[in-house]
Amino acid sequence: MSHRSSAPALLCAAILAALSTAGCLGSREWTYPPPPGKAYLDVEVAQSHAAGLVVFPLEDQRDMMVREDAWKVAIPLVGYAVTAYDRPEEVPHPERINEVIFDPPRDFARAMADEIRHANIFSSVTFQAGDQPVPPDDFVLRGRLRSTRWSRALSAYLLGPIGTVAWMAGLPMGTVTTSVVLDLQLTSAGDPSRALWDFAMEFEGKVWNGVYYGQETSVMQYPRAIQEALRSALSDLADTLAPPASL
Repeated sequence: MSHRSSAPALLCAAILAALSTAGCLGSREWTYPPPPGKAYLDVEVAQSHAAGLVVFPLEDQRDMMVREDAWKVAIPLVGYAVTAYDRPEEVPHPERINEVIFDPPRDFARAMADEIRHANIFSSVTFQAGDQPVPPDDFVLRGRLRSTRWSRALSAYLLGPIGTVAWMAGLPMGTVTTSVVLDLQLTSAGDPSRALWDFAMEFEGKVWNGVYYGQETSVMQYPRAIQEALRSALSDLADTLAPPASL
């Protein structure tokens, strides 16, 4: 049997045995606001804009890259190997350790609508997935989702399958890096060709994880990323729509 065919089976068996023993995978599903605090941002304006806001799902412009090289760490003397997905929620039959359950174009847009509503910037905020008409006096928020890349760098400390002993002893299995890149644009429903506000949001977070820690944290990086990026976006949006100061 070749390294290429036997190594994945050895690695998967070792990982699943270690994680089943620890029971630390936690929920793999999207939740917002992000735990553990589950609190919205503390951005809030004193007076709402008279018009309402309709938020649409993001236009999905992500790449389709899939890289699954984690099996290589089952080969002795291999330092680390990477599993990476541009669309982690679309991976068919992922290992439980790599599973992320969410719908980024919709979930991210809903999170934005919730945060903007909580900030009291508009008189009303609605998430709308369909083609219903929007009152011409309202505002419309659209965006382009460019990246949700998920990458796990796994290390067995050059020991191949025996390296799982180091994991069980508490040493890190590796790191998980999550990236979120998107662009937002605010227009008037009555004049969608003229942008009233543009904002580019980028976030990259890296966390260490092991058998006993960090597995659920790696999934929660997505709602945390959205919230952290929205912190400056909401302040900028509120400033843009604020009435001019009286003399």
